[in-house]
Amino acid sequence: MREKKRYLLLKIDSPTPLAEDAAKDLVYTAVFEMLGEAGASRAGIGFKEFNETKQQAIVRCANASLEQVIAALAAKRFHGGKDVAIRLLRVSGMIGKLK
Repeated sequence: MREKKRYLLLKIDSPTPLAEDAAKDLVYTAVFEMLGEAGASRAGIGFKEFNETKQQAIVRCANASLEQVIAALAAKRFHGGKDVAIRLLRVSGMIGKLK
């Protein structure tokens, strides 16, 4: 049976605006540091979209790993020598509801 997924709308707070590649690296690094490679694989993390003007990202993850992914993202405080904060704005089962 296919596993259900959830989409997370994230706001990235940083002293300087991030480009899409930097935001993608930030999200993946946060999840890999907290969950490890096996946990990140089970979580099925996927970076879907990034709005550079609003500094908002849409990330996909498995429903079973939702709480672990949220905790991993919230725990990330520094990236590349800069203070950053990843804030969860919304969670949805359909990507269209986040836009």
